[in-house]
Parts: sequence; C-alpha cells; structure tokens
Amino acid sequence: MSHEHPFHQLTALDEVLLDVAALIELSPRDRRVAENRYRLLKEHLERDKSPLAPYLIDGVSLIYAQGSVATSTTIVSGTEDDRFDVDAIVEVDVPTNWDDSRALDELEKALQGFPGATEIVRCTRCVQIRFPFMHMDVAIMDRRERMTLSRAGEIFHSPDSGDAYRVASNPWGFTAWFRTKVGVGQKKFAESLGRHRTAAGRNRLDFINEEERLVVAKADQADLPPIIPSEIDAQEAVALKLLKRYLNLRYEDLTLNRPPSIYLTKKAGDVGFAPLGLSMQLFVLADSIAKIMRAHIQKGTRPLEVNPSYPADKINDRWPRPGPDGLTDMRTLAEQLEHLTSELVKIAIAPLVEIAKAIDDLFGERVGKEQRAVLAARHDRRKDPTPILSADRSGAIQAPAIVVSSEQYREVPRHNFHPSVLDGEDDE
Repeated sequence: MSHEHPFHQLTALDEVLLDVAALIELSPRDRRVAENRYRLLKEHLERDKSPLAPYLIDGVSLIYAQGSVATSTTIVSGTEDDRFDVDAIVEVDVPTNWDDSRALDELEKALQGFPGATEIVRCTRCVQIRFPFMHMDVAIMDRRERMTLSRAGEIFHSPDSGDAYRVASNPWGFTAWFRTKVGVGQKKFAESLGRHRTAAGRNRLDFINEEERLVVAKADQADLPPIIPSEIDAQEAVALKLLKRYLNLRYEDLTLNRPPSIYLTKKAGDVGFAPLGLSMQLFVLADSIAKIMRAHIQKGTRPLEVNPSYPADKINDRWPRPGPDGLTDMRTLAEQLEHLTSELVKIAIAPLVEIAKAIDDLFGERVGKEQRAVLAARHDRRKDPTPILSADRSGAIQAPAIVVSSEQYREVPRHNFHPSVLDGEDDE
C-alpha cells in the first residue's frame, strides 16, 4: 500500500465513521414511521374523493419506495435541524387525453388533506408532502404501455415555465440493480455496524397523531410485508451515506445544485467493495468520482449515466448543466471530493483529537458532538486513569499532555479506546 493510501490497518477513523453513519441514518423506528406514511399514501389516493382514484388499477398499479429510501441510503440533511427526504412512485394509467402537466396537477389535488402534512408543494417532477423532520416526494409513473420490462414507464417533467415533457424511468429496476450489485454486506462489518447503531442510533420523526403511534408500535410485534426494502449493511452503502452527508454540507452555502443522489448511488455500485475498511471505501468512492470529473473537464465531455436496468432512463439528465455552467458543476464537485480525500488521508492514522476536529468539518459540528458523546460512553472502561478533556463547541478531544486544563475543557468519561479495534468492544 502506497503512502497515499494509509488505510492498511484498522484505525480510530473506522470506528468514528461507523458512529457518524449510525447518527445520520433512519433508525428502525423511524423507518416504520416512514413505512406507515407510504401505506397512508395508498389509502389517501384511493379514497372516494381522490381525483386519481379511478386511474389506480387494483392489483396492477403499485405505490412503492424509490430513491435513497429504497436503496437504504437515506440520511439526515441540514446542519441545524434533522430532515429526511423519502421518495415514492405512484403507478397510474394516465389517460391519453391528458397533457404532460396534468398528471402532477391531479396528484397535487389528490394529496390535499394528507394526514399530518404541514404543506403540499408542487415541484418539477413530483409533489412534496411535508411533515415535521421529513418530507415525501411523490412522483407519477405512467404504466399504460405495460412494457415487458418490469415496472418501466414514464414520469413527468412539468416546470413552472417552459415545456412539460415525459421522461423514461425505471426506479424499481435501478433499486434491484444496486441492491444486487452491493449485496447484503460482509458479516463482520454488518455486526460492527449493528453495534454502532445500537449505541448511536437516534429516533427523530414525530408521530403525526396517536393513531400513527399505535400503528408503529403494533408493527414492532407483527410486521406487515414491507413497502420500504430492508436495510443494507454493506460497506459500500455506508460509505455512500457518508459521502452524501459530506456533500450536503459542502453545497449548503453554494448556489450550485448538488449532483443527483442517484448519480452518486450509481457510482457507488460501480466502484464495488474496497477490502481495507470503511475509511478506504469512502476514499475510493470520492477519489473515483473526482477523477471522472477531472477527465471530463480535460476532454470537454460530460458524464451521462444510464439506469443499468433500462438504458432509456438517463439518471443525470439535468446535471451537469449545459455549456460552461456544466464545467463549473464538474469542477466544483471535483474540488469538494478532493478536499474529502485529502482529509481522509491526513486523519487515517491521526490521533483521536485530529479526527474529532475533522469530523466537525466533514460531517457537521452537531453530528461531531453527538459522535464524541457516543464514543466516550462506549469506552468508559479505560485502564489509563489520565483524563481526556473535551472543549465545548470546539470539536476537540484532548489529553492533558497536549493541553493545559482550564474551564474551557471538561473531563470526558474514562474509556479504553484503542485505534486498532473497529467496533470498540474490548473485553477486560
């Protein structure tokens, strides 16, 4: 292994990244809350007063999860609050006399009065149902053609200005491709991830009413057939979550659009498994995409990824932008990813204090603070009596040999942290 890739042994960074991943994903309870809302979506659209009810063909039309919630890579967004974005597809036999804007118009009408929603917002390719800490993007899929390819069809692009048109799409097939490509993950990694989820997982979604609380509680005892696919415990999926969180923060203050999540998901599937651990997996994913951007910039070309299950489905048809703006899009992404890889190389073999500071920068101060609390709680059995000191709002964890104790620092609970143990579960 060259000096550019210092991931030849398990490091403190692997442990910290697993905590971060657990902190930013949907908890099992929150997945059940989201699952219940998918079921409410079907019930709401099929009610007697729904203008879409006549076009939902029982036994043929499906309402199902798509996007990150289907690939099990949904993450919390925002620096100051916690929001989850989940996506749904509604299959409809769209009448032939409807223009390309009407399907979303009718969907917007049909979603009015959705239980617990704070707002219904019409977007270019979907209608968004907003809840506290979560929103659900609902898109219409026209399946009238009944293609031989499973669940392929057309969605609708209907902007505020400009022409509306149809877009070939097969999210069902893409989800199947990704989940097959990534697989279920290695057993040892999945076990470590499970322990970190137990320690760091957070329930964030509020119940919309008492009925939802009871439904979710009942699901604990007897799960219904899932609408949201099962979690993926593969290292590739966890690295993708971390990359998405990092880019969300880096683009938060920029006027440019982030590359679409599905594009990053496609590249994560293409990269495949990196055998040297989560740190290396994240490095390889970021590095490979950065190199792709640089190559396109040099050649004067642009990436065009297609859905492997249905090549007519262009998964990044709106990114990068046409012309010179597209160069800015690609250059910006390359620069952000190169910053990430540079930081990973520096902290891969760094002491815990440097890792802690970097986590704040890479994944957000609030997540960093939560991770340090989890780390301290997990390793509260340290044999060395020398205290570890933490500075509030500084991103720092220090030992007295490094800093002079003052009111700025407080003692972190004792632990037996060792950087070569991935899951941090040393037996004494």
